[in-house]
Amino acid sequence: MDIYNIFTSKIPRSIEDFDPRNRKLITFLNPHSYTLAVKEADSFEAFDFIAPDGILVVTVLNWLKAASFKIKRFSCDMTSVVPYVFDIAIKNKLSAFFLGTDASGIKESVSVFRTNFPELKISGFRNGYFSGDNDRNEAIQSIVELRPDMIFIGMGAVLQEAMALDLRKAGYAGAVYTCGGFLHQTKREINFYPAFIDKMNLRFFYRIFKEEGILKRSVKTYPKFVYLMFRRLFTSNAKNMANDEMQINAARKNLKIVSKNESFIELKKKIV
Repeated sequence: MDIYNIFTSKIPRSIEDFDPRNRKLITFLNPHSYTLAVKEADSFEAFDFIAPDGILVVTVLNWLKAASFKIKRFSCDMTSVVPYVFDIAIKNKLSAFFLGTDASGIKESVSVFRTNFPELKISGFRNGYFSGDNDRNEAIQSIVELRPDMIFIGMGAVLQEAMALDLRKAGYAGAVYTCGGFLHQTKREINFYPAFIDKMNLRFFYRIFKEEGILKRSVKTYPKFVYLMFRRLFTSNAKNMANDEMQINAARKNLKIVSKNESFIELKKKIV
């Protein structure tokens, strides 16, 4: 399977799919991370849910009718999934671990979480940089032994997905959420996006304004994402037309009388 088929087969229907008590392995794809996931498609099959992160992704997938239901945006930040997950965790006394960003950033982010969610049980945190394989393996083992009920991993695509899978392989059984730049964004305040920016779905443009490197990265990957989606559309249409023609040719053999002037469309209507 390619990343499109894997992605569209694992899209969550509602916010309840993110309940940490279900201990699911969950990641998110935006236009940038989608283009990176193309070469790592097989690794995404292990995830329980792959959520569409961003209005552009949602719009394109709904346009392509990628699912039998109306697809919604789900992002691992304070505008979407995180408040719901934190609320469930607080009510059920679930512990959380945060892994990602740099050493100073993760400390600042955790401090912000503790200030705004004093009842949230934070069992630990660590930055997302490792000196080598041994350091990474030790971090994985320490998290497995600590056994937090859920973990947020913000290391960037596709490093965070690899970490999530390695944690599972090592025996970690809690809920896993990859969260991209969320941990970095919350090191100053809990709400990275102003309310009117969120309401008007201008989050992408706000990130360009606030975060260095986002524009340069997006110029490279967003056009590629659009190209991949249009190629999917044309490929799908071509296959459908080929299948229609095969069905009509097969059915034509069973028709007793076929007019020489009968059009392809008219014949299709008779078969249907």
